[in-house]
Amino acid sequence: MKIKNLIITLLLLISFSSSAQNIFRTVCKGDLKRLDSLIQHNSINIQDNQDRSLLHWAIGCKKQDVFDALIAKGIDFNIEDNQKRTPLHLAVNFESEHCFDALQNLQTDNSWIDNYGPVLLESAVLNKSELFVEKLVKIGIDIDSKNERGSTPLEIAKRIDATEIHTLLLSLGADENSVRTFTMNGAYMGQKPPELVPSMFAPNFISTEESEFGSFFSADGTEFYLGVDVNGKSEILYSKMIGAEWNKPKTFLSHERYGYNDPFLSNDENRLYFISERALDGVGDLKDVDIWYIQKNDNTWSEPINAGPNINTDGNEYYISFTNEGTMYFSSNGHNSKKDDHDIYYSKNVGGTFQKSIPLGDAINTTNYEGDVFVAPDESYIIFCSTRDDGFGQGDLYISFKNTDDSWTTAVNMGEPLNTKNYEYCPFVSKDGNYLFYTSNQDIFWVSTNIINEIKNKM
Repeated sequence: MKIKNLIITLLLLISFSSSAQNIFRTVCKGDLKRLDSLIQHNSINIQDNQDRSLLHWAIGCKKQDVFDALIAKGIDFNIEDNQKRTPLHLAVNFESEHCFDALQNLQTDNSWIDNYGPVLLESAVLNKSELFVEKLVKIGIDIDSKNERGSTPLEIAKRIDATEIHTLLLSLGADENSVRTFTMNGAYMGQKPPELVPSMFAPNFISTEESEFGSFFSADGTEFYLGVDVNGKSEILYSKMIGAEWNKPKTFLSHERYGYNDPFLSNDENRLYFISERALDGVGDLKDVDIWYIQKNDNTWSEPINAGPNINTDGNEYYISFTNEGTMYFSSNGHNSKKDDHDIYYSKNVGGTFQKSIPLGDAINTTNYEGDVFVAPDESYIIFCSTRDDGFGQGDLYISFKNTDDSWTTAVNMGEPLNTKNYEYCPFVSKDGNYLFYTSNQDIFWVSTNIINEIKNKM
């Protein structure tokens, strides 16, 4: 389960009209009779808040009979969503050969091969789908095509350790000379420090074709953790600077059934906190998203431990940060009766035990979504993600400062160029206080924290 993607999707549906919500949910449930009724009052080419069509939903929810029915009713089969993905893209992503073949046969010419082919092949590589890699190459998609990052399918396969896909691509004629290698040396992986204009962090090493989420540097800057979607499931990767050189990010925490995301170290760095839909007994079915941690003992880590009932509820809790005193800030929709209302909470740590969680006030929490909170260690400010009418895109970063009376200023949008038409979330400020890291469009970005001072001065 793509935890963060799932939460984002649900949030984008909250403000959608009741009728529109019903038609997309009906597709996902596979209720053809009700779908026929709803189409009488909605265009068959209706799109959701991410511009996805009913056909996108049918493929994503694996409802082949609904897919066939929509095609028979004459739905536009090449509608693009807000990321320029047609139903063809989803057919590859969800490895639906039936849907892909049907959509391919409906194309009036082969222009889709040039327009979408390289992206489809990249998706097949990321999904480690030998079926679609071979299928797409044989259709005529350029096996050595380069994406906007300059990566070929073979380079991507090598980067994500997809050995079988790498071997398959070579057997199909991929050029091994097109594969680049990246060496990262020194502080912050040798990247040029940004100023007030954000830049992508460590492209093709940290920020890759995969979807990156929360990230975190250790206090001494020699260890880096990040959450990544790998083949449809979230896991936590880890990179360490040995000498001056950073090793390639490797899987640090994963599970065959449960996703792990949003890593954050405790102040003493002996606990790694994260979020997961893991069952409490570690073997049962997926549940709501909770905050968990693993405990470091000498050079080994414990099995995941649930953060407990003062933090976790039967709703979703996620994203973690700490003050110098060990108070945890996080987001939840389970500490109140409104399950669609994610707000920001804090829980003091007394004697090693988290106390009852307390919501922040109206200066921070609204009837909109608030989540992904980073609190300054001295509690001088907090940065969080919210979806509000004054936003620039799907979700923006907001900031609030602590007043001398310990109240919070009314949160303000952090503005352009940090916030864009994309979704900005997962903020984290380096321990030296110099850089703000965050995620935008599934990549890690960073910017000088002078941007925080500028906002404060304007206020």
